[in-house]
Amino acid sequence: MVDEDSRDPKWKRFEKLAYEIQKEFVGSAKVTLNDSIQGADSKTLRQIDISVRQSIGQYPILVVIDCKDYKDPVDVKAVEEFAGMVRDVRANKGALISSNGFTEAAANVAKAHGIDTFLLIDTESVDWKAYVAVPALLERTFMHGFQIEVSGTGRILIPYATEELINLALHSGEGVTLGTPKTIVHTKWNNQEIPHEPGVYEVIIGKGVTVEYRDVTSTVNVSAKAVVKREFFLGPIPVSVRGLQDVQKGGIITRQLHTDMINPGMIERGKVPGWIRLEDDSNLSVKVTFKLAYSDLFEDTGQPELGKGEQ
Repeated sequence: MVDEDSRDPKWKRFEKLAYEIQKEFVGSAKVTLNDSIQGADSKTLRQIDISVRQSIGQYPILVVIDCKDYKDPVDVKAVEEFAGMVRDVRANKGALISSNGFTEAAANVAKAHGIDTFLLIDTESVDWKAYVAVPALLERTFMHGFQIEVSGTGRILIPYATEELINLALHSGEGVTLGTPKTIVHTKWNNQEIPHEPGVYEVIIGKGVTVEYRDVTSTVNVSAKAVVKREFFLGPIPVSVRGLQDVQKGGIITRQLHTDMINPGMIERGKVPGWIRLEDDSNLSVKVTFKLAYSDLFEDTGQPELGKGEQ
């Protein structure tokens, strides 16, 4: 069975798509496709691609919308003609929806006449498919490293090498295995017992714990100084969206938006094109649409695996 809409001319399908999008925004207002309104000056019926009517108290509000599926950007002449029709039907507001944008002069004239200008965006459309990406800022908080401190009384025998020390098993006075300094620090980080804010933090690993090294058992106090840092990544996130891009004010008007998969680990390693690493977020070159914050998590704590870069 052939879809009836598919047999329509392309310009008519464009009008229908703009109409469907507009209906998603207006709530209880009445939206009409291919309307006819009597001109106050011309004394003739004027064809309106889309009209929006709503009453606020005793006051009727009329918005008229014209759709331009042109190969080239809408020019000044088309804007001036539409501005004349808006005046003729005494509309409270006029708007133009284009498939290929507006010339700079046309956008300026539209603004001078109080006419809104929109670019139709539909990333899933066949005829008007567009690639849309929004600027985003990723804020990564991570433990840059930690320094182990061991103290005690009497004879203490512990490894000299840092790697061996942080992996030394710690036991309670009752002989219960507590973990290693490394896994305990990582667990405290995952549980947010170490603040996820930039700084240097004192971390108590164990007091009066026992360690065995080269057949010598020592009772020690173990602590750490954890260094927490933050870094930023700026780049584009592709999105699937259907709506209207406001040419004059910027931004996209839509009811819903879906981003592509975001992989912080790949971005951190420089594997995603268009992303750059920043030392801070105080002087961004663009206005970001999304700001996503996440902390690295460790997988060696004996807890269920959460994964690095969990949001």
